[in-house]
Amino acid sequence: MNLKLKVTARTSHSEEITIFDADTRDESNKAVNMGKLDIHYVGDQIVGTLLIWQEYATGFNRTHGPGSDETMDTVIDEILAEVSEPLGVPVEYGIEVYYPSVQNHFFISNYADDEDDEDEEAEGEKEDEWEDVGSAGYEPEEEEEPDEETKEKDDFGKYLRSKP
Repeated sequence: MNLKLKVTARTSHSEEITIFDADTRDESNKAVNMGKLDIHYVGDQIVGTLLIWQEYATGFNRTHGPGSDETMDTVIDEILAEVSEPLGVPVEYGIEVYYPSVQNHFFISNYADDEDDEDEEAEGEKEDEWEDVGSAGYEPEEEEEPDEETKEKDDFGKYLRSKP
């Protein structure tokens, strides 16, 4: 299987990754979106949630019947190897796996309407770009120094927590 992983969001200790099967094409001849992975780098391990779209899993199981060397378990192992094998990334992981229907999956935001249009245009331009997480590895981003307003809020929070 030719897995393609595309990082869609990244923080200093987590990533959201969309997973594609580049060997399987949809009606538009694009790699099939088979699911997504939300991972968090926690000290000496990786934790997270893996969603494999139920429709993909059903189709996969139909085309890879009994006796096939490739099962959904081997596909899951391949995905997790991609995110846990790069140097500097913890090798131990605890990942929950679910098979929800892609039809029941939707995205909600409170982005301004003009931002949505810009995001769609930018996404269209980057449609064929891939980020191979397996070879990219994980490098924590530098944390920004909080501004004065944030420091004040943090100090106020400490003050509130210290009161009996």
